[in-house]
Amino acid sequence: MALKVSVRDRPLSCILDRENRRRERREIWREERRCAIVTIAQRHFAEHGFGGASMSAIAAEIGGSKATLWAYFQSKEDLFAAALSAWLDEIEPRSVAPSQGDARQRLIDYCTAFMSAMLTPVAETIFRLIVAEGQRFPELGRAYYRRVLLAHHLMLSELLDGQLRAGRLLPRSRAPSSLRAAEQLLEICMCRLLVRRVCGLELDSSADAIAREAAEAVDMFLHGYGSRPRRAR
Repeated sequence: MALKVSVRDRPLSCILDRENRRRERREIWREERRCAIVTIAQRHFAEHGFGGASMSAIAAEIGGSKATLWAYFQSKEDLFAAALSAWLDEIEPRSVAPSQGDARQRLIDYCTAFMSAMLTPVAETIFRLIVAEGQRFPELGRAYYRRVLLAHHLMLSELLDGQLRAGRLLPRSRAPSSLRAAEQLLEICMCRLLVRRVCGLELDSSADAIAREAAEAVDMFLHGYGSRPRRAR
């Protein structure tokens, strides 16, 4: 006959382990619930903006009340900030993809990847919200610049510095710093496409069209930040 072991007879370590597992499960469930709320809120903010998004509608879609939201976020502003942070996590650059070829081709490859990332639905949503809500939430634009644009500028700046050290690029006498040059190149890349998108004009964002835009931007850029001419043998 099996003996029953009371809670008092169990080692303290077993009891603590069980409580820790319960606590971990609760934390995992709570984090999953929070992520689900943010995902639903992102769709509402994207469709209606900050002012038009309804906390009641978000709570109803989750399957709870507004009290459910307040258990995770102290205000609508906090939920909006969490939605933005999750979007930025999606498009924040992590590293420079390996590229082969001469300086021109490496710059084209980087600019093509940059433009492709900036023309995704998530990037477009963030940009629209910056334009619409930037005055109310100035940190929105600053976070986007710091985590996305500046990160791209710094990575492209490192690429330019590497090409300079290898002798593949030769700056003009009054050329800007590599960081400023990187910023200018990426602005050239996006200017025409961004203006057309903001103005609601038809935009060809196919891979071939983006590659052509990148090549044209790089060629224009290299007129001011020129390639080292080859010496005749």
